[in-house]
Amino acid sequence: MNFEKIKEFILEKKQYFIIGIVVVGILFWIKGENSAPVDNSNLLSEKTEQSKNFSSTSNVSSSNTPSPTQSSTQSKTITCDITGAIKHQGVYTLKNGARLQELIDAAGGAKQNAQLKAVNRAILLKDQDKIHIPYKGEKVDSVAANPSASSASSTSSEGGESNSGDKVNLNTASAQDLQKLNGIGQKKAEQIIAYRDQNGQFKKIEDLTQVSGIGEKTFAALKDQLTI
Repeated sequence: MNFEKIKEFILEKKQYFIIGIVVVGILFWIKGENSAPVDNSNLLSEKTEQSKNFSSTSNVSSSNTPSPTQSSTQSKTITCDITGAIKHQGVYTLKNGARLQELIDAAGGAKQNAQLKAVNRAILLKDQDKIHIPYKGEKVDSVAANPSASSASSTSSEGGESNSGDKVNLNTASAQDLQKLNGIGQKKAEQIIAYRDQNGQFKKIEDLTQVSGIGEKTFAALKDQLTI
């Protein structure tokens, strides 16, 4: 082997050898950097902390959300029936927590011949309450302090019938109740109620003859079925 020729070749090409050595060195350095162990402890710590925060937020959100059962049991409205000395008898739906005065207002207000002193208008209503506002002169055994009793007037039972039997109370009966009387149809029943609204309570059952269309003969046929 001719070492002199090799030496001369290396000296001539030394700049290429230097460049090659530098390139190889850089490649080894880059490889060493890439193979260095990565510290993932901070990353894992951050992920754990985020997981804890998400879990805490989910628990708070679920605890503040009302269940379907709670929502369904808290009704926002009530429906009540009102009759008697008010302008528009009927069934009305009000907000939960409404008082009797609000129900009277919804029904158009009380009539001039309403016996409001016998009614506690500040009472809280409940769903399905039935309220009767008595007329002046109508007998009331107790003040309407409890709407759940179904009526402010205790002189008549549901349907306008008297406690003394199957007689119809002229002062509290509805048009439908009046039609149960002998010889009283829908038209005459409406005339009786119109007379009662305009003139107030019947003082005696004989006052029925003052209603247009009801004469002595008709009254005689049904007087045993009447009461006030």
